[in-house]
Amino acid sequence: MKKIALATLLAATTLVATAQVSVSGKISEFADNTKTGATSKTTLVTDPTSNFTFSANENIGGGLKARVVLDTSLAANDPTGGSATKLGDRQSTVGLANRVGSVDLGRNLHSHFLAVTNNDAFGTLYGSIAGDVHNLRGLRMSNGTFFALTPIKGVTATYDRTNNGVGTEATSYSASATVMGVNAVVGQYTQGTEKSTVYGGSAKLGGTQVFYTHSDDKGVGAHKGDLIGASQQFGRVTAKASYGKTNTNVKAYAMGADYNFSKRTALGVNYRNVDATGTANDVKQVGVGVTHRF
Repeated sequence: MKKIALATLLAATTLVATAQVSVSGKISEFADNTKTGATSKTTLVTDPTSNFTFSANENIGGGLKARVVLDTSLAANDPTGGSATKLGDRQSTVGLANRVGSVDLGRNLHSHFLAVTNNDAFGTLYGSIAGDVHNLRGLRMSNGTFFALTPIKGVTATYDRTNNGVGTEATSYSASATVMGVNAVVGQYTQGTEKSTVYGGSAKLGGTQVFYTHSDDKGVGAHKGDLIGASQQFGRVTAKASYGKTNTNVKAYAMGADYNFSKRTALGVNYRNVDATGTANDVKQVGVGVTHRF
């Protein structure tokens, strides 16, 4: 991982003189109360998408661009504590891209995970129940090669592969198509005899958007899950809700709303409830927080 981050940083340094460079990020903090079984605790929680991103791209001719991304998590509630992160832990890639496709090397979110979260009313944000309903297979791949192809507008295919040379390598792919606001996607993650597949989609009409995903795992237990959700825009307020269940008797739901003071700053409130097998595993979580993008 350190070698990938160093190589990416060196590539970024080379590009800086002639490239378009940008710095962006987000800090999202929630005052959180979580009750697991009979145990309740109140803490300050950083949304998992809080980050600091350095990116650069350079036109190198013939419609081709070189690009670098270093995306690092921000544990803003305790940046020096046990949740402190390493440079490029979210994404550390260098690659080439043109109008029909791209290839990137390094560490990034894999296709199966994105097929789930891109079709969840909460996405990867605080309050999501996607991880309670679906097997997300580790979210990211390190030492990976990431391919993406967009042959025509609205159609995208991706393929990812780890190249760590240790143990069983993993692959992930997705294919999606969007027509008139309706999106359909299939994604899969494979490692050895283990295979996780997800089918889903979303539809948008005006300020309303609905989502659905179904997962089916083989070789990692006969796990199946279904997740539905919706979001609705009411002026500056975005309301969202989701419900999911599995064939292992887990039922979960989440509700939330964001008030957008501006395009960059929002106040949010979320509630998550997970009814698992056995009361010791049941979860009730509520949080109120502020998000600012820069």
